[in-house]
Amino acid sequence: MEIEILNLYSNIAKPGSNLIGKHGQSFLLTIEDEKILFDTGGSGTVLLKNMENLNIDPNDISKLIISHGHDDHTKGLPDFLDARTTDKSLPVYAHHNIREPKFAKALFFKLNIGFPDLTDKQEKKINFRFIKEPTNITQTIRTTGEIKDRKYKDGIEPRAVHKEGGIYKVDPIYDDLSLILNTTEGQVIIAGCAHAGILNICDRTKKTLDKPIKAIIGGTHMVRYSKKEVIETGEILIKQFDNPDLYLNHCTDQLPYKFLKRTKAIDILQRKFGESKIKPCYVGTKITYTVNS
Repeated sequence: MEIEILNLYSNIAKPGSNLIGKHGQSFLLTIEDEKILFDTGGSGTVLLKNMENLNIDPNDISKLIISHGHDDHTKGLPDFLDARTTDKSLPVYAHHNIREPKFAKALFFKLNIGFPDLTDKQEKKINFRFIKEPTNITQTIRTTGEIKDRKYKDGIEPRAVHKEGGIYKVDPIYDDLSLILNTTEGQVIIAGCAHAGILNICDRTKKTLDKPIKAIIGGTHMVRYSKKEVIETGEILIKQFDNPDLYLNHCTDQLPYKFLKRTKAIDILQRKFGESKIKPCYVGTKITYTVNS
């Protein structure tokens, strides 16, 4: 039996395709007859267009998992729900703080970057299942759960804030969670942004199941790391976390505003460790693994 991972939404579309790239993230996981959506990107228009071009019916999605509450991972949700005509309620797995107000500081302004508002009709189409601890979604897919134990560098965004005691403070983004797939080749991590820190996510992954990490897919928010920190992260992945294949995109080296200073982490990793291990993950990228039936 196989599980297919398809990138539906990210910053860069597959060259030569009719797909659209835009800042954000969404993956589709298909195993047998089940289709599970991980995040909904930052634009419903883009998400639905990519789904149409990839022949994916919104009604066929059986579960939705949300990595965290930032709008580049959730803003596509209202349009996606409007596109669903099935009477079946959609289970939505997410941290219980997923809908807390979140903002980005820009000079003297605060931009809303939190979970989108939903109409009553849209709310009735979903059933939230709030999860904090590592949780099995299927026999093959589990979540990391909330990761507060961060002995390695995390992926906090210094401009992202929330309210604590009535005061705006840098958001630790404790609602961040990633997916772990248990395949015959090893464990596969799928991260939305890895705000908890990709090495901390690897540490949690090995603690919940002592099995090699085969691959890491998605955003790792190394865009805010120094060059030295990027290289050190790569070295630790090799020495302590089984030298996984890296299919990296989104916030690994991209931010929504071009004027913000960013680290070209993917280029740094490719030059240091080689393109055979550090691979792009465009919209339209498809990766398949074998799982136990």
